[in-house]
Amino acid sequence: MALALENRYNNIMGIIRLNLILVLLVVSTLPSCAALNNMMSSDDTDSSEVKELSTSQRLQISLPLPENTKIIADKTIIFGEGRRFTGVLNLIHELPQDEIVEFYRVELRDDGWSEIAIVRSDFVLMNFDKEDRFATIRVNRKLFDNSSSEVTVGMKSDTTLNRSLNSKPVENIEEPFSIQ
Repeated sequence: MALALENRYNNIMGIIRLNLILVLLVVSTLPSCAALNNMMSSDDTDSSEVKELSTSQRLQISLPLPENTKIIADKTIIFGEGRRFTGVLNLIHELPQDEIVEFYRVELRDDGWSEIAIVRSDFVLMNFDKEDRFATIRVNRKLFDNSSSEVTVGMKSDTTLNRSLNSKPVENIEEPFSIQ
């Protein structure tokens, strides 16, 4: 009887260990599956028309863009042209995220833009300014050394310009609330 109880105990413990190993395997692979799913998700291109950038579009945008860049037409908005261009470009690149980030940093700097900030996460977010314009670029990693970017270019508002030009400190500003 003692032997039968010991065998039953060992069987139960073996099943528990096996279940524990399976649970650990599932839990450890879920984050990588989620990351893979994010890279594979084609929410940028679901039912959207992806096109080559024409020469006239490149001239209208007046912003350095990597070679072989494709534009997601349905998710792109362009107002004006040349130095007055504003809008949002949704782009697909055949280069890895790191190369696209480096391209934007070097080429925009060479084009007269100043880099304000860069934030790195599972995507890279960069902010630039040039005269009375700003650019925000988000670069996402995709599968197979591909990447996508969303480029937003706009005009700085008068308030932003006035604040940055005003070098005198503002006195007697009442805080909306106090932290205690």
